[in-house]
Amino acid sequence: MNEQLRADSKLAAASWLRDPLQPDAVDPLAEWFRLHAEVAAVAKPIPLPQLLGKLDGLYPDEWVAEPQLLEFRDVLWLPGCGCLFHGGNGRALPWSAFSRFPRQRQLPQQTRHRIELSRPVQSFQRLERALWLPRVDGSVFGEWLTEVVAFLWPFLLTSPQELTGLPVLLGDADPEDPLLAELHRLMRDQHAVPLLNEHLPPALHLQTVLVPQPSLRLHAGTSAVWWRSAVALGDRLLADVEAEPVEKLYLSRSALPDDKRLITGEVELEQALEASGWTIWHPQQHPLQVQVAALRAARVIAGFHGAAWHGLGWIDADAPKPRLVLLGDRPSLDLMLQLRLQRFEGWFVPCEAATADQAQLLERLISDPAASD
Repeated sequence: MNEQLRADSKLAAASWLRDPLQPDAVDPLAEWFRLHAEVAAVAKPIPLPQLLGKLDGLYPDEWVAEPQLLEFRDVLWLPGCGCLFHGGNGRALPWSAFSRFPRQRQLPQQTRHRIELSRPVQSFQRLERALWLPRVDGSVFGEWLTEVVAFLWPFLLTSPQELTGLPVLLGDADPEDPLLAELHRLMRDQHAVPLLNEHLPPALHLQTVLVPQPSLRLHAGTSAVWWRSAVALGDRLLADVEAEPVEKLYLSRSALPDDKRLITGEVELEQALEASGWTIWHPQQHPLQVQVAALRAARVIAGFHGAAWHGLGWIDADAPKPRLVLLGDRPSLDLMLQLRLQRFEGWFVPCEAATADQAQLLERLISDPAASD
């Protein structure tokens, strides 16, 4: 290498390089894990607001204030790619794939970031106008009620005229998914028609496509728009179903399939709780409208953390909120962000397994808010 070039480069680098603007940047997820480990090490119940307050400064109260309905022109759609492509340069369009974590660290379904356009996008079969939903898969209920609902606010909250009669392209739809039927009914009410990949050509030119920004991003944050969407979905699901008030509802995991997270000792805990007047409830054994009604009717809800707890999003901000007793080792960050947004009161009980003795603890926690020993 030219020695003068090397010397000039060394001197210039030493002169121009500056310290990082954020030298002490913290990974919020790692910091949350550290803080939660401190709570678990104490192994004593902690008031839920105190635990949720540890998220302050790590994650904003509102991830996004008002998501927008974006419009793109001359776009290429290909099945199974998890995103849409610019019709001029073949690059994946921003906001057309769902992402997770701050700074979009993960793009779980996006399989390609660029395609080589061998011919003009105008040479493919076309839709004049369409709506694109990147995330519709309901195979994991907790993700359906969070990540999928995050894209449905145009149908649930605003119902703009521009959606009426539009074909809807579905990013990761499985025709056998039972929850897809719920989305189908929602779209039909707006006279929108979902299109399955099996009825589409291998490539499609979208002259104009609308893409909703999500109101929630897993592991990044949630928003009041997502909450209002969940409430509106709950209202639609509920229809005419009514539930009698339930004083103490325990959300059980004991009847879940073996491939799900089962809790050691939960059956014994449930027997003790039942003797104390608790209703032992298995959410997965009930249709969605009954789940909505039950969660809205409960005055106290307890159980080990899991996907069913996201159903608390069905409870309106102006409705009475149940007191919560959440048990477990480390609840999901997304559930914690949701509970903080909704301002729930109650307790978190750190534990790895269930015991019959915990029934007495739960009774003390709900009868005397100051009792935690």
